[in-house]
Amino acid sequence: MQWTSPNPFLTGAYQPVFDERNDVDLRVRGKIPDGLDGVFMRNGPNPQFEPDPHYAYPFDGTGMVHAVYLDNGAARYRNRWVLTDELARERAAGRRLFNSTFSAPPHANLANTNIVHHGGRYLALYEGGAPYEMDRELATVGRYDYQGALPDVMSAHPKADPVTGELLSVQYDLDTGMLHYLRACRNGTLDRRVAFPAPWPAMVHDIAITQRYVVAILGPFVFDFSGKGPPASWQPGRGARVALIPRDAHEASQVKWISAPPFFNWHIVNAYEEDGRIELVLPWYESFSLGAPAKRLELHRLTVHIDQGRVEDRVLDDRPCEFGRINDAYLGRNARYGYVGLRDPYPQQPAQPGAFEAIARYDLASGQKVVHRFAPGMTACEPVFAADPQGSREEDGYILTFVHDAGSETGLFLILDARNLSGEPVATIALPRRVPAGLHGSWIAD
Repeated sequence: MQWTSPNPFLTGAYQPVFDERNDVDLRVRGKIPDGLDGVFMRNGPNPQFEPDPHYAYPFDGTGMVHAVYLDNGAARYRNRWVLTDELARERAAGRRLFNSTFSAPPHANLANTNIVHHGGRYLALYEGGAPYEMDRELATVGRYDYQGALPDVMSAHPKADPVTGELLSVQYDLDTGMLHYLRACRNGTLDRRVAFPAPWPAMVHDIAITQRYVVAILGPFVFDFSGKGPPASWQPGRGARVALIPRDAHEASQVKWISAPPFFNWHIVNAYEEDGRIELVLPWYESFSLGAPAKRLELHRLTVHIDQGRVEDRVLDDRPCEFGRINDAYLGRNARYGYVGLRDPYPQQPAQPGAFEAIARYDLASGQKVVHRFAPGMTACEPVFAADPQGSREEDGYILTFVHDAGSETGLFLILDARNLSGEPVATIALPRRVPAGLHGSWIAD
């Protein structure tokens, strides 16, 4: 059953698709790099049944995972909804049963924000519910609770340490203001769940890791469900807080909070620790609200002086950007290069959050920026790094992304050379139909 909606979060690059496909022998312009074998998976909102009028990106919409499989120079595409318990109930009823995030209950686990591979499992993640396990061909296995060790929700943005293999995350509760630090070992066993209170109820969408710490940032976007006012408000007088959580923490008293000037962030590109300080690079918002767009969105570097308990803030670039990634082999270490979706709309072309007109590579040591700008009407999703199997340097690899063309019902999957980002794509893979703008994903090499 197909439908259309005038909601701006359900049109343009956001417009959902209604078919689950399996397309093989895709047409390739250029050449898929030798040895680049594996699967690229990306999750994102794609409601099957028409939502209520309060639907908003990125908070709503049942998850759909889109995957491109690369094998010895050939490509195939597959997409599937994450078959949550709630979606199964809606399919049985033939209509929507659950409401959007900022409407009255009931609400669903949307499983729509990310998909990661850890401990041999593919996990579709949503910060308001437990993970859902899928298999490599995107069949939903079911709700996954770490053999009963995870009693409720997880996080949409865990970070996998490339050395230890641990999966680290922070779960938040907007009703109680409690946070939980979660750690899963390389084999997928959840061996740490530490509760600690936040200064106020706020989202912790993403985290950073260093070799000793998990870093969580609490902006003054404060939630209050008492009904006395809006569900969330910007309160800059509180400032921001940076939580430093020892990775081997067992109790709340081990968490150190450091005050910072007010700002908001969704994501963190990377962090590392050196000489008693933690360096973080992130897209930085001057303020945030549920209605109006941010006045300033820039790329910043925060320096957290651990023993002195203070934070320095420096602008790296004043161009709006989001969805930062690095070569994941350098996560939590001093990575030189960061890749972001860059907002660079053409004249008369309205910008849509989560859809980027360009991708940029920042040299975080020199400040140099290299940009790949797409043609008018074309927007890209999150830039995901895939290491060149024949390379040895941090920058040896490729940037993978879906591209949406506003004038077409078909789609594209691009492979860009990270070493020559401004150049022509190494390979352009034609998809039989468009892939809507989404959220986060992973490259899983064979």
